[in-house]
Amino acid sequence: MSGGLAEGRGDAGFARHANMLRQVARQLDDWIAAQNREARREGLPTIRSCHIRVVGQTALLEVGVPLTLVATRDVDVTADYESAVEAEFRRLLRMKGRELNPLGHEIWMPRETRYSMLHAGRSVELSVADPEAVLVSKALKAPDKNLALIIEYLARGPSTRFLTLAKKYRINLEQFL
Repeated sequence: MSGGLAEGRGDAGFARHANMLRQVARQLDDWIAAQNREARREGLPTIRSCHIRVVGQTALLEVGVPLTLVATRDVDVTADYESAVEAEFRRLLRMKGRELNPLGHEIWMPRETRYSMLHAGRSVELSVADPEAVLVSKALKAPDKNLALIIEYLARGPSTRFLTLAKKYRINLEQFL
């Protein structure tokens, strides 16, 4: 799988998940615009723009990786949003049957993580972490919990990028064999 994991992008699962996140991002953008119109009318400070980065299992689901993934309601993100925006994002995700993980911001991701933009709006940018970086994070920080996933990935043939990151972060891949 030297081409990486993006090949799963063409399936219906990716489109459904990515469209859900895009829809939530658009709704959040509209909500911020409405809040800012009201704030300007009242002479109050406006809500600043934010960037939401989807990481963890949800990122793998979003890009439709060709691996057996456990469906999760949790959405793990790192974000630079204000608390009011976080609360609205949480509410919008709940309306879609998902939950914002309150500890998502603690997930470690490699510095080399690449993010693909799913939504670039007026006030909200939403992007998703690349699968190889997510898998490196899982292999390094929670190998026991992700044992079956990493074994399946390695059996399919890991990408050169994954192997390079695994070497850099000193992941003992033999523990998964």
